[in-house]
Amino acid sequence: MREVEGTGMENKKTNILMITTDQQHWNTIQALGNEAIHTPNLDRLAAEGTAFDRAYVSNPVCSPSRSSIITGEYPSRHGCWNIGVELDENRSTFGHQLQKSGYATGLFGKAHFKPVLKEGSFEAPPHIHDREFWKKWDGPYYGFEQVAMLHGHADEDSSHGMHYGAWLAEQGIDPQQYFGPGGGYREGSWELPEEYHYTRWTADKTIDFLDKQDNIQPFMAWCSFQDPHNAFLCPEPWNSMYDPEQLPLFIEKEGEMLDKPMLHRYLSEDRMDEMDIEVTADPGHDTGGLQCLGHTNKKIGYERARKWLASYYGMISLIDYHIGRVLNKLDELGMADNTMVVFTSDHGDYAGNHGLWLKGPIHYDDILRVPFLVRWKNKVPAGKRTSSLISLVDLAPTFLELAGLEKTDTMQGVSQLHTMRHPDESSREWCLVENRAEPNFYVKTLIMDQYKLNYYLEREEGELYDLTEDPREFINLFDDPQYKDMKLKMLMRIIDIYGELEKPIPPRQSFA
Repeated sequence: MREVEGTGMENKKTNILMITTDQQHWNTIQALGNEAIHTPNLDRLAAEGTAFDRAYVSNPVCSPSRSSIITGEYPSRHGCWNIGVELDENRSTFGHQLQKSGYATGLFGKAHFKPVLKEGSFEAPPHIHDREFWKKWDGPYYGFEQVAMLHGHADEDSSHGMHYGAWLAEQGIDPQQYFGPGGGYREGSWELPEEYHYTRWTADKTIDFLDKQDNIQPFMAWCSFQDPHNAFLCPEPWNSMYDPEQLPLFIEKEGEMLDKPMLHRYLSEDRMDEMDIEVTADPGHDTGGLQCLGHTNKKIGYERARKWLASYYGMISLIDYHIGRVLNKLDELGMADNTMVVFTSDHGDYAGNHGLWLKGPIHYDDILRVPFLVRWKNKVPAGKRTSSLISLVDLAPTFLELAGLEKTDTMQGVSQLHTMRHPDESSREWCLVENRAEPNFYVKTLIMDQYKLNYYLEREEGELYDLTEDPREFINLFDDPQYKDMKLKMLMRIIDIYGELEKPIPPRQSFA
């Protein structure tokens, strides 16, 4: 470990490096079973640490999931229930608590705690394109004292905003050449040179932060990549790295939607205009305006869907390359042994499975389950895989316990520090997912060891899957008389869980 010259002092607390992607399917790491993808640096993390095969989000949409990560609260408590909804800046985050205990905190890359399309929002145009502001401002933001941010995906107009956009301008890059209002779904490759791509920039900013650490003050750094979120596009050579015809087949089955809720059937049948949902998002055409709901293979065509998957894999391999640079910097600085590294994603993508793309209130594991790797040398077993359940709402209390702190009263997650050290000893028996896609369209999911329940509130519809016998979630047991007791048991468990999540309960002051 590097010491500061002349002091003889070292940081005694464990550093934290959290690396996240945006919308990465759980089965996109070669070392964990996907032989078609090239991820040598994620493979390295898996070899040097523990892989949680059953990690789940609290919500499969960017803003609420990210808000749960930093607050340790479910969306129904922190209030950011979907994109376009702001997380209250006064909410306590793990960043605030770590700062109080002496940690340096930094966020580099995507934040998305505020609306990105509402004029006047801090994370929306025109403010994000105010180059002079972003040259001068670097935080604090939601408990991170130093930030370097960007937002947007691929060549969208919003992608050249914030700190990244100001940096591009300093490099002499004309954004009109590579970004624009019509961006996002161009065919072919993106002409933006890879050295100016935001994935490299995010890694560079994280590395700059690491370089400035002195090994006296502990640090928490969040390296927040915003890919492989759609639009599926990246520079060469990454965009053409994979042959669409050589990738795994989509997991889908003819007629599989026949026993599913109305949303599944109407989307697959291109009848979304018949759904009785009051939408607050843009009206839309293919999806009835239902917030965050993506397209189907049939709608976009299978040839295009295969190209999307190839670009999606290319984006992941590009991120993996730059993750390697960040890990190498830890080694170079002598910090690797005293740093917990956590890798995960804010949610998944259907990625063509079940005939679907992107995300939405159709709760297959493709979007609820995410990759999760943790490396903490000599503390967490190396090369281990575990089926112990973990939720992203657990990250905040885990980081606080690592720093020797108690979780705050409002945090609803549980610390997974013991399970990280002892992967076969679970810290939770269930994972909960909340997804209020619209004010009047709400689905809750309960995942347990064997069974998974999706319930659509006020619609008397749902899904029940036996994940042991039917891991691909083809057979809906919700209305099967043989599983009536199991369905009732899980519905009652959800009620019990919410009783627990209401805590803390103020103490009674007197009899009356």
